[in-house]
Amino acid sequence: MRAFLSAMGRTKADYRLAHLILLLHISSMCGLVWYLGVEPYYRTGKFYLQLSFMAMLVYVMCYMLWTVVRFLIERREQPTAALIKHMRDVLVRDDRYAHALHSMAIFIGMITVFATIKSTIPAINPFSWDPVFIEIDRAIFGGVDPYILTSALFGNAYAIIVINFFYNLWLILVACALVWAAWTSNHFLRLRFMYSALLGWLVAGNILAITFSSVGPCFVEPLTGDNTYAPLMQLLEHVNLETQMVWALTAQKGLWVAYTSEIGAISGISAMPSLHVVFAVTIACVTWGMGRLRRWAGTGFAVIIGIGSVQLGWHYACDGIVGVALALLFWKVSGYLASWSLDHSSPVLKPA
Repeated sequence: MRAFLSAMGRTKADYRLAHLILLLHISSMCGLVWYLGVEPYYRTGKFYLQLSFMAMLVYVMCYMLWTVVRFLIERREQPTAALIKHMRDVLVRDDRYAHALHSMAIFIGMITVFATIKSTIPAINPFSWDPVFIEIDRAIFGGVDPYILTSALFGNAYAIIVINFFYNLWLILVACALVWAAWTSNHFLRLRFMYSALLGWLVAGNILAITFSSVGPCFVEPLTGDNTYAPLMQLLEHVNLETQMVWALTAQKGLWVAYTSEIGAISGISAMPSLHVVFAVTIACVTWGMGRLRRWAGTGFAVIIGIGSVQLGWHYACDGIVGVALALLFWKVSGYLASWSLDHSSPVLKPA
């Protein structure tokens, strides 16, 4: 216990700025709902809290399984003892377990607050910006609704199914990225990803989402009667009728039921800005320095998410454009914040 407390104490200064951002997020959102007299929707926050712990457990189990398989392939003697020694070395070396615990505590706290507030947005600021964003999209694309352009290229069943698959993969990849960031040995990259994520949830996910409260193309007709995106939704319904593989429609219907009946753990409707795009671009930024293969995989994933956000009816094109700009801005700012944290904390070597 003494060694554990000592490691936590040695590493706590590295995360004081991140803890401060988390505290700012919690206090500002609590102050807002208290001032407005709004009852937060806690179910979504609890769901993401459980999901976070599950992601950590799955990641650790997969890593241990991969290590055992590697030891068996290498024909190590006493693989169980070798696994125990390996895990002890991995956890203790450079206080990695202490860094991971600090990181996961911050991530889980921020995700819980973000998810709770996102589900409470319509009570804080009723949806009203959708007509504006529809007109902005038309202004950007020469008077044409952007889904018409994406449908011309990706409106067939095969493309929609592929895009939908990667769009659903987003949550898994983001969860894996958060756990990876907590356990990576690259301390600077861990902090940089952490600050980008914190800014994404605080600024994009809550502050801007509240300010520009909007529902997005898939919900604009049932909420406001605007049928601009009716042809797109009919296309998705047609493809789903043939394939039963447009899972976005199932998610959208589930969110609409949760919104209208205030039941269910998965809740929270918000279009501007697109967090899917924000975090997809952030992941692309992380992979940019990891070699050509990972770089192009990360970039390709971000491009697919950007296209899918429009083609699957989740977002207006301007949601994604703003999401790209924010992600790049957060990544730039997080580099300065990570450097500051390392310069004013424990002596950890920063990667070249």
